[in-house]
Amino acid sequence: MLQDYASAKRVLGSDDLELLQRFLDAWCEENGVEPDSDKAQAIASGLFNWYEFELRDPDNLKMDPPEPLPESDKIRKLMRQLAEV
Repeated sequence: MLQDYASAKRVLGSDDLELLQRFLDAWCEENGVEPDSDKAQAIASGLFNWYEFELRDPDNLKMDPPEPLPESDKIRKLMRQLAEV
């Protein structure tokens, strides 16, 4: 039983911790919760548990920035119109 627990546990690196911190910060901001509150600590604990034991592929969360969309004449025209407003 302990062997199952140990094999399921994932070692968190600095990138993982940074990612979880960004999730927590965004959640706190969105929900008006102070980052050092008991509620934020409970959410952080849940995030760690989810990330370590339930998330199968953490690389799915580490998305590269989206590629810029190609510009078209129509988009440039709309952007000029927006700038004039």
